[in-house]
Amino acid sequence: MIARAGTAALAGAIVLAPAVLSPVSAVSAVSAVSPPRATANGKVAFDSNRSGNFDIWVANPDGTGQVSLTTNPADDIDPSWSAKGKRIVFTSYRSGSGDIYVMNADGTGQAAIVANPAFDGYAAWSPDGAQIAFASTRSGNLDIWTLTLATGALTRLTTDAADDFAPAWSPNGTEIAFTSNRNGSSDVFVMAADGSGQTAVGADPGADGYPAWAPNGARIAFESNRGGSFDVWTMAADGSDLLRLNVLSSFDGFPAYAPDGTKIVFVSSRSGNRDLWTINPDGSDVASLLANPATDELPDWQPKRTRGTGNGA
Repeated sequence: MIARAGTAALAGAIVLAPAVLSPVSAVSAVSAVSPPRATANGKVAFDSNRSGNFDIWVANPDGTGQVSLTTNPADDIDPSWSAKGKRIVFTSYRSGSGDIYVMNADGTGQAAIVANPAFDGYAAWSPDGAQIAFASTRSGNLDIWTLTLATGALTRLTTDAADDFAPAWSPNGTEIAFTSNRNGSSDVFVMAADGSGQTAVGADPGADGYPAWAPNGARIAFESNRGGSFDVWTMAADGSDLLRLNVLSSFDGFPAYAPDGTKIVFVSSRSGNRDLWTINPDGSDVASLLANPATDELPDWQPKRTRGTGNGA
């Protein structure tokens, strides 16, 4: 399967291994900013191999209430919440290759929505709930695609010969950040939701990737080894104003903002294995969220609407 570890994936390779794992137009920081949403911090979804293989788990924001949502013998990884926190999209290897599944927030209703002999994964739900962006090797290398849920229509957004993966929707749904190896090293790119205007932001000779938008769209968190080891960084949506949040020799990566923007959850190996930690967006108040002898990775934070919840996902 495709390895998910920061060092392997960002080095530009699709690595078959156990699950342990440029510019076209300028990006406007102003256009990326969305009004704050009325949300509270719900559960943190993540994948863990504590049961023997990788399953999708959830925990409360303080780390209590850890529950496995999937129990399939195959690996289930990389959960992503829908905008209203009612459903989760994830990657599963239960059919042999990576396919995209969805389920309800309590783990019921698990169903494949994208199934192909090629690898499909790195799925992310659009803010309006109408589309899912994902990466697929069906074109020969990893490219970014979207699935329109109402029609089942698939649209290929990137066509570069290099790998493009790990898409992340901007909060207003007009842009998608993603990781690309097209410049020789891994960089964070941003494009319009229709695939136009693919632009590197914050590019560096080091490896950057796995972007995550702040809830107001003003900043993007990502992992980078530009400082020597993989750390969590943030930058303005146009790639300016870079801030390194932690400086350790351990691996720190896979960041995800809390829905209210006050915390970032990330993966760190500082305790000897990969666990979940939280940090303030200014780099202060680093705290352990989950500590387990197994590997816990790829977190995503559930939004809980406090008003105007409406219908849908």
